[in-house]
Amino acid sequence: MIDLETGRFVLREGVELYPGMTREDFFQSPLYATELYHESDKEDPKEPSYFLKIQNIDGYEMSLDLYFSKHDYLIEIDITKPEFYNWPNWPEDVSEEEYAYAIKRYNDQFLASQIQGSLREGTELWFDYMWGSITSSISLRHTPSVKITIRYDEIPFLEAKGMKFDDIDILDLY
Repeated sequence: MIDLETGRFVLREGVELYPGMTREDFFQSPLYATELYHESDKEDPKEPSYFLKIQNIDGYEMSLDLYFSKHDYLIEIDITKPEFYNWPNWPEDVSEEEYAYAIKRYNDQFLASQIQGSLREGTELWFDYMWGSITSSISLRHTPSVKITIRYDEIPFLEAKGMKFDDIDILDLY
């Protein structure tokens, strides 16, 4: 469940992702210990992203990619139906567009269950919160992209550590 007040994303009991989660917090989590798709990701402690094994979240099988900033905060979670990653070997009995939209509908059903609300259909849904945002999108340009993205704002955590943003190059944030 995604707590819309705090941004906490509980995958199952005792397993959660949240705004302000540091790389070190992630290293101490069950996700890092047992759920990395590529164990080789443990070889580089500054790996920018981690692809997880398929997660069953409230009855939905979902694939998750986690992204960390250069300041070692979790800043993005990409979530999608696992079959998305079978591209370009999607079923041939339906068009690529139809299959992509079926994945989008599945993703949107998952998102609606997580935020406990109904969603309208569309190519992109966007929700802003004090802690970040949630989007559900589809793009069929070039390589298809069908995903839910949770973005966490790391600025409050960096400010709490004393970082000032009055005269900073935007490239220093990435």
